[in-house]
Amino acid sequence: MKRIVALAALALTSCASVQPVAQQPATSASQHHFEKNYVIGDEKTAYVGQPLVRVKDYWELTSSAGALVADRSATLRLPPFVSVDIPKDSFASVVGTTVSGGTTYRVVILPAPAAAALRFLLNDDGTLQGSAINFAGQKMGFGYTPNPPDLHFLAKTVVQRDTTKGWTNFELIYSGASKDAINLLYREYTPDDMVRPAFTQSLTYDRASTALRFRDLQIQVAGADNQSIRYIVQGDGM
Repeated sequence: MKRIVALAALALTSCASVQPVAQQPATSASQHHFEKNYVIGDEKTAYVGQPLVRVKDYWELTSSAGALVADRSATLRLPPFVSVDIPKDSFASVVGTTVSGGTTYRVVILPAPAAAALRFLLNDDGTLQGSAINFAGQKMGFGYTPNPPDLHFLAKTVVQRDTTKGWTNFELIYSGASKDAINLLYREYTPDDMVRPAFTQSLTYDRASTALRFRDLQIQVAGADNQSIRYIVQGDGM
């Protein structure tokens, strides 16, 4: 009913030509990241509770939708009687371009059923230009200003871990030393840095040991007590 009232009440003026544009497809790109807290051959110090070794090896997927997204919630009045809600993160579709006053604007359909028959002009920065045309290309005789007026429709990208290519995320933590032992804690994490309890392991080495080995990690101990450990990572198999 709102849609019928809005369309019946809109005043029409001149015609505007809309040039179609190709719809932007969704795109994605994967980027490799490798982080570690040590350099092979360099001496470091770790205190109790701190990691001797911290490794993150993962891929990050950046994807973009083939539409524009509202950067905040807003309302828009459709004279004379109707107002529509535009939720944050709702999509607006680009249907073409049109020229007004010598400037080329993108033409979009807003994510509101009552405005579905209108095509709104969009500035280069993603804000509404203030005018609209109907589905027949006729320019409407009203102005359209959202509340708040700094509503933007922008291309949106989403960044997330790409676990399809595998990942490594772990640390080897210093747990202190006793009279007879050096204690470490191996802890794995998910790609989003959540602890994986089933992949946590306490490690104990002879206090007299000067070389510690865990999986591919080779660590030389320069000194250890109840407060800290001085060490050199000599190899990691990476």
